[in-house]
Amino acid sequence: MILDMAFKNLIRQGMRSLLNVLVTALIIIAIIFALSLLNGFQAQALRNMSTTDVAGGHYRVPGFDILTPTEWEDLTLPVPQALRHLPHSEKAEVLVQQGQLFPNRRLFPVQLRGINIDQSLLDLPLHTLKNGRMEIGETIPVVLGKQMAKKAHLTVGDTVVLKWRDKFGAVDALDVRVMDVAPMINPRIDEGVVWMRLDHLRQITQRAGEVTWVAVKRPVGPVAGFEFQTVENLMADLLTLLKHDRRNTRILWFFLIALAGISVFNTQILNVFKRQKEIGTLMALGMTSKKIIRLFSLEGILTALMAIVAAAVLGVPFFIWFQGVGFDISHLSETGFPVREKIFLDIKMAEVVYSTLVTVGIMVLMSWLPVRKVARLEPTQALRGRAIT
Repeated sequence: MILDMAFKNLIRQGMRSLLNVLVTALIIIAIIFALSLLNGFQAQALRNMSTTDVAGGHYRVPGFDILTPTEWEDLTLPVPQALRHLPHSEKAEVLVQQGQLFPNRRLFPVQLRGINIDQSLLDLPLHTLKNGRMEIGETIPVVLGKQMAKKAHLTVGDTVVLKWRDKFGAVDALDVRVMDVAPMINPRIDEGVVWMRLDHLRQITQRAGEVTWVAVKRPVGPVAGFEFQTVENLMADLLTLLKHDRRNTRILWFFLIALAGISVFNTQILNVFKRQKEIGTLMALGMTSKKIIRLFSLEGILTALMAIVAAAVLGVPFFIWFQGVGFDISHLSETGFPVREKIFLDIKMAEVVYSTLVTVGIMVLMSWLPVRKVARLEPTQALRGRAIT
């Protein structure tokens, strides 16, 4: 009986109930969208870092720090036997050295990064180097990322002077030719980086068989002379940044939940105020204050349930459409985020269920709080509409 009355009262309120349901449904959709978009961004950023640079971790020369280029020349070692036998699909040998480009009579410090061109562990657009000659001719073939090429004002086919220092401290220089300007989705391997064949870089720096690190698909245990850098260590800065983004999203989530609660609370306050005569009539007919409180609370619960249904009806088609078009973040190409393509939602059911249950719980609570005054009403005053002022 009370459930039937609560449903009829909710329908009788018309536009007010409809707006309340729609606002709550849109809030639920916005919460799920924000969380899923952040999940998709984080998953894609971590995936891009892993497939282009980090892989399953690095076996590095002890003491190597990518932020101290003046020490790179002293931190190279021959590839250890424990890693030498690994197939090209499970390792990527990398040699890092310091160099200087001279585009348009300007000095441009760069990171010379040579990689084993036969490796297939890292997804890098360096196919033009693979098709080149093994011997160094009049020029050395190199590949640049788009951001690097833009800052150095270089294009495909340009020739520019490159200077470097070899293993014995001798300074040498030679022309390099830009074979390709490739789209790099990871700024770590783009800005300030000149990609070369590993055999070419070893040859010009006289470091036969030496590497700075070896990226592996999975750890192989301790390796003499090398220290293993885990994925968490290599991505520490990115993981910290994503952690802050997650905290900011929780703040947005809190405000959206609060907005839904305020909307329901306001509606219930207005209901109790406008329906005093109805409440007085129900009391005069013998309905106890507890049952009246239950009636108003059920109206709030039904509103929450209808909001969930509306969120499903409106949200599912929207999410399906969004997964087809994605979210373009090309405007972030100048930032340090390792994501430069479209991102898509990563919907986690645990977050959907948790957010929905919290929203419903807040709505039920906000429906119950205003109607506590009903327990203190006098039927005669309620019938005159003066019980609550």
